[in-house]
Parts: sequence; structure tokens; C-alpha cells
Amino acid sequence: MDDEPVIILSTAGEGEAKGIAQALVMQHLAACVNINGVASIYRWKGDLCEDREQLLIIKTVKRQVDAVMREIRKLHSYELPEMIVLPLAGGYPPYLQWLAEETKS
Repeated sequence: MDDEPVIILSTAGEGEAKGIAQALVMQHLAACVNINGVASIYRWKGDLCEDREQLLIIKTVKRQVDAVMREIRKLHSYELPEMIVLPLAGGYPPYLQWLAEETKS
């Protein structure tokens, strides 16, 4: 089902997360994006890294996943941006209907 709701998780630097979120919502690729500060610890090219980042919780539908990923790659400064898609098991039906309506181009 193309209107199946999904969540995409991505991280970005503190200076670019808001711009990515605004672009996704303005283009109807996402109905809503929450931005939260996180501390990330990861290995990159053999080095242990620790950074302050912004976690983007992107609410969208399955048919928009590829377009969301293209837009994130276009706007993101990271060589390898995180993009993890999670299916939703359910939710409040009126909210899920709003989500589907807001992601129609």
C-alpha cells in the first residue's frame, strides 16, 4: 500500500537539520519532521568519533521514501547520511489520514 505510513530516521549537523526538515515538509515529502539533539558515537574510517547531531524523525508514507532519500542526499553535507526506514504497526487513524493527505504531491 503506497499510503502505508513509515518513519525515516536521519541525523544531521546542528546547522543543517532544520533546512532539511523544512524542504521535506514544503515539498510534501513528509507531513512532519521532529528534530531532537543527540550525542552520537560511531566509527568512521577507522576513527572513533563523537559528535553533537540533530536526529530527524521524518513522518511520511511508503511511496515518498525514495524521494525523501534523494532530497536528503541532495541537501546533506555528510558523505554517508543515515537514512533508516521503519514501518509503523499502527496509530491514531485521524493522524495517519492527515499524514497521508499531507504527503500527496
